[in-house]
Amino acid sequence: MEKKLKFATAILDFSGRKGGAERYLIDLCKRMAKEGYEVHVYAEHWDEEIPDIVLHKVNTIPFPKSLRVLSFAIRATKEIEKGNYDVTLGVGNTLKADILQPRGGVHWAWFWRSLKAYDNYAIWLIKFLGRVFSPKQWVSGLIEYIAYKDKNYYKVIAISDMIKEDMIYWYKIPKEKIIVDYNGIDIEHFHPRNFKYREEIRKQYGIRDEFVIIFVSNNFRMKGLKYLIKALAKIKKENLLSLKLLILGRDKKKPYINLSKKLGIIEEVIFVGSTNSPEKYYAASDLLVHPTFYDACSRVVLEAMASGIPVITTTSNGASRIIKNDEEGIVIQDPKNLEALSKSILFFMDKEKREKASIRARQCIERYSFEKNIETIKEIINDILIKRIKNWR
Repeated sequence: MEKKLKFATAILDFSGRKGGAERYLIDLCKRMAKEGYEVHVYAEHWDEEIPDIVLHKVNTIPFPKSLRVLSFAIRATKEIEKGNYDVTLGVGNTLKADILQPRGGVHWAWFWRSLKAYDNYAIWLIKFLGRVFSPKQWVSGLIEYIAYKDKNYYKVIAISDMIKEDMIYWYKIPKEKIIVDYNGIDIEHFHPRNFKYREEIRKQYGIRDEFVIIFVSNNFRMKGLKYLIKALAKIKKENLLSLKLLILGRDKKKPYINLSKKLGIIEEVIFVGSTNSPEKYYAASDLLVHPTFYDACSRVVLEAMASGIPVITTTSNGASRIIKNDEEGIVIQDPKNLEALSKSILFFMDKEKREKASIRARQCIERYSFEKNIETIKEIINDILIKRIKNWR
């Protein structure tokens, strides 16, 4: 019987409820196990046992947050080193790994760009100073710095061209060490055939023939919900068009409910909350709007495109680099530019333009399947093993 290659990775919360990075890693580990690897995951917490994946508990110092993050990085790295694995993958939570694939992008790029979400200078200053004096921010930066500085890796996977550029700028990583491999998604799970759920979801929320925009995030401020609501109010006031906004995700609703009431569009806004079936909500929608201030490579945008709906996002989203304007979607520069945002939404309210974009969005995303993502990782693993054999000789 052929010996299985031992693959290990680590993440604080191995839970699909947390966010895109966690969902990606769960999907990746499941697929690696199906490919015949012996998969080990080091985590502080997980929701459930997963067949063919060996889960290892990492005890951390729970408080404060900075010590939780740092203690996890140190302890997970040490435990993985003891395991004598054939190949290791770091997603931003460990001090070293054979392959580095940071899911959240580059920490210091996020640090500065995400501050743009605060348009009041006093609040911006408070948030800036809060980050400057936050031990957690410096610990996160330190973990990232150590992983890159020591060059104890074979390859770095950037999940978008934007992230590659950030890696080179902030850490001077040699270009030849970086492979760009955009987020892979399950293009069969997210598929236009899910259109069969359209009426079910619309009926559930009392939606009839209205144009439906979907917004998906667990961080409403960072992903620009405030400006999307303002843009929709502008559209309603100037064009008297019938539309609805479906908001998926966990975050504080009250500020956005109050804003919607103030702007007179509370009847158009529907807070769905969390769901285990986002594909059904994409099917019920006509357009995804994701006016983010920072995303390494938004899975939400890719899932929507795979589902056959056009998207609007910003240049601060790594996924924007695969979108051709007016074809698969529209990319705007500034999430705060209500004129550009509302104009882009109105563009896709034209049925003919929307239908063409829907077809092109699906065609575009078929090049970014999860299978392709897995093949890239397997090729890197093979290169690592070959180099090790040569070194032993």
